[in-house]
Amino acid sequence: MQEEKQSKFMTYMEEKFLPVAGKLGSQRHLLAVRDGVVTMMPLLIIGAFSMIIAEFPAQGFLDFMANTFGENWNAFEGVIMHATYGIAALVACYGITSSLVKSYGLDGTPAGVLGMSALMTVVVPSVLTNGDETVEAWIAGSLDANLLFTALVVALVSGEIYRQFVQRNITIKLPDSVPPAVSAQFTALIPGVVIIILFTIVRLAFAATVWGGFPQFVSDVISTPLRHVGTSYLGTLLACLMEHLLWSFGLHGSAIVIFPIFEPLWLVNMTENLSSGAHNIVTFTFYENGVWIGGSGATLAVVIYMLFFAKSKLLKNVGKIGILPGLFNINEPVTFGLPIVLNPILMVPYILAPIAAMTVQYAGTAIGLFPLCNNMVPWTCPILISGFLTTGSVMGVVAQLCGLAAAFVIWLPFIRAYDQKCYREELASEEA
Repeated sequence: MQEEKQSKFMTYMEEKFLPVAGKLGSQRHLLAVRDGVVTMMPLLIIGAFSMIIAEFPAQGFLDFMANTFGENWNAFEGVIMHATYGIAALVACYGITSSLVKSYGLDGTPAGVLGMSALMTVVVPSVLTNGDETVEAWIAGSLDANLLFTALVVALVSGEIYRQFVQRNITIKLPDSVPPAVSAQFTALIPGVVIIILFTIVRLAFAATVWGGFPQFVSDVISTPLRHVGTSYLGTLLACLMEHLLWSFGLHGSAIVIFPIFEPLWLVNMTENLSSGAHNIVTFTFYENGVWIGGSGATLAVVIYMLFFAKSKLLKNVGKIGILPGLFNINEPVTFGLPIVLNPILMVPYILAPIAAMTVQYAGTAIGLFPLCNNMVPWTCPILISGFLTTGSVMGVVAQLCGLAAAFVIWLPFIRAYDQKCYREELASEEA
């Protein structure tokens, strides 16, 4: 009876759910957002490491550096942060526009440049005064990830306008003898004029509204409401559930759900924490280092069981193969070695364990037990090390250990039952 119910559920998911998820995963605009936002990741990681060094949570280290290099030894932090975090939205705008246009088989470089120009068109410069002299300028921080949603809207609109003109051949044509690099810039001229004029009108129109500018409108009407939902506990729970449900059926849940939909929300939260001292619990590093413990599904917990407690040869071997990659949050040997994908016994803990890990760490952060995760580190950074680096505190390590313990408790009865099943089958095979 139980097997019949499982069979019906799997059939329903394969016939109804997976086709929709597959189409969502191949939707070109979501893919453009995913690929475009990824372009700014190296900048965020570099900026985070400059912050970790300049504000390293060890007074002895800070005193040594000050005595050796002077009181202003950490002035590099501001320079690097402005050059990395400070231009994150601009870089993302280029990446999203370029990726979208490339998805249509066109050259994305001119489109990316136009997307950046369009973003600069709608971002109102600050008015600075020095005595009797007045200057308009984009100040440091005016193009950081707080502007990410404005960049996203501008990039998608610019990319669609550009490709419409190019695909309809409404461009300036040059002879074939002209080098392609030169010809491409003239191809971008007509759509570029339309894009810049459009966003100039948008800027002037919104300047006359209560928002005072297009970025503020996007923040109040789109970004802030979405972040209130998507970065709440329930929103993060939904993200975690959907990601791992898709992975359970062999679809890349992170690429379909996390990167294009939730990652921009969490990145804005992290930037807001750094720039204005906000107390947003859910940031991208909170999820990346607090949920993906050993990879999606918090599978480091199951690797530990297989390595030390498993009876079956299958699980022992998978544990030996999976421990080293698992420490760096790579879990393909486990996901496809057991396997977990399309395995009714192991799909349940694979979905529930990361939810448990996230819940424990969210609750601990909400009551002030654990610190906020505001520093970007590579997702392959091993557990405990990443906990310290993302928070700058030993309590970040404790938070990860608590999450790992919660995941282990969820995994234990399921992996033990699966281990016994495999062990019995191996014994029967040997007797036969």
